[in-house]
Amino acid sequence: MKHFFSKTKAFAVIICIIEIIINSSCTTIIPYPTPPGLQTSPDISMTVNNKPVWVERIASKLDTFDYTTGLYGGRKMEDMDAAGFSFSGKIKIKIAASQKIENYLIRPKSRKITAKVNGNELSFYIDSPQKLYIEINNLPHLAIFADAPEENPLEKGAPEVRYFGPGEHNPGKIELKNDQTVYIAAGAIVYANITGKDLENVTIRGRGMLQGNIRISGTTLLNVSDIFNRNTRGWTNTLTDCHQSSYRNVKVFSYEGIWGLDGINPVSSKNFAIDDCFMRCRDDCVAIKSMDSQLNVDGISITNCVMVGWSCSDGVTLGFELNGGPVQNITVKNCDILYARGGGRTDGHSGFSIVCDGPATVQNILFEDIRIEDQVEFKNLELIVTDGTLYGDDPPGHIKNVVMRNIHWENPDKPFVISGFSSENMVENIIFQNCTVGDKPIRSLKDADFRINEFTRNIEFKP
Repeated sequence: MKHFFSKTKAFAVIICIIEIIINSSCTTIIPYPTPPGLQTSPDISMTVNNKPVWVERIASKLDTFDYTTGLYGGRKMEDMDAAGFSFSGKIKIKIAASQKIENYLIRPKSRKITAKVNGNELSFYIDSPQKLYIEINNLPHLAIFADAPEENPLEKGAPEVRYFGPGEHNPGKIELKNDQTVYIAAGAIVYANITGKDLENVTIRGRGMLQGNIRISGTTLLNVSDIFNRNTRGWTNTLTDCHQSSYRNVKVFSYEGIWGLDGINPVSSKNFAIDDCFMRCRDDCVAIKSMDSQLNVDGISITNCVMVGWSCSDGVTLGFELNGGPVQNITVKNCDILYARGGGRTDGHSGFSIVCDGPATVQNILFEDIRIEDQVEFKNLELIVTDGTLYGDDPPGHIKNVVMRNIHWENPDKPFVISGFSSENMVENIIFQNCTVGDKPIRSLKDADFRINEFTRNIEFKP
């Protein structure tokens, strides 16, 4: 019997060693190089499978900030820590804080990541690409961009490529050309605004950083991917009258300003995909707008995104400026909205919204498989038609045919506002299907704090 157990134990050890070898051989970890001139976090350090990964402190230029109250000089401000790397396989992330970890939260909660705390260390495993947002004590929040390995990274000298390698670059402005790629390599930080007009087949990509904004119009086949876009002035990504275009795996952080720092804005665009992006913004994370009566919005998809509406911000809003052509065939699917905070011209922001401020007809809209977490300050939902004068001098519009399917609002204490403007400017044909608030299914107007006026019609609830 003793001999049998010794063999069994030896066999188990061999199996364990084989598994370690297999897992190690299948794991790749590529920390991104540290760009020059940036600040290392004084509060957080991190390793991935015991390999150091640099953590940046992206700081406002203000001297002090109270992380407990969230105030500086009467304004809500906050720095953010960020770390990026690429990997494959199963990895262990270990975070070391500058103080004992008394409390923590790993968002999105839907990832259901289980972590262990040992003094000032937090550790957990992941085995697929993730965009995580981690809150520890009252320290600045930590964004982790755990990417898949980069496909077909470019090298300096490639044809039709404007290449920015590791290091600091200060071009100030980059004017795009047809059939051009701007490539920002990991370890690069480029201080510039990128602009372009009436173009075809342009690409902005790479695992590096762009400190500035992107403003492109009248363009077909615009593709932006992988970059970490940071911005302190104006809308961060303004894409006007762009077609067959996409943003994929883009990380956006807008900060320092009070408002007007939207994340990604498709304006009067068609067939535009925003997929697998992270946004923490001081105004709406994604804002779809229609601002030209000769153009309409058609075929916008927002999928698999993580959104932190830090201040004056929805996760996704259709509006405010809807004073152009129709806005139709919009899909928002499989997204996590972690925060939605701040006041505004309609008495506060919401997890997601349609604010029709102008004559556009908004129709055929699908919100599906969305999780809105607890940090909602004013409203869970807003579907409203205004008088048309909040951002201009226009007649009111119309909202119809909106489906909300498999939506979970975590905070049960915030209202659902649905409000038309007149009998000619209605909010109508709204369906809630398999939606919940808190732990409660929404099966009727009595199951949540619905605030509805007389200019609404055909609100249905389905299992």
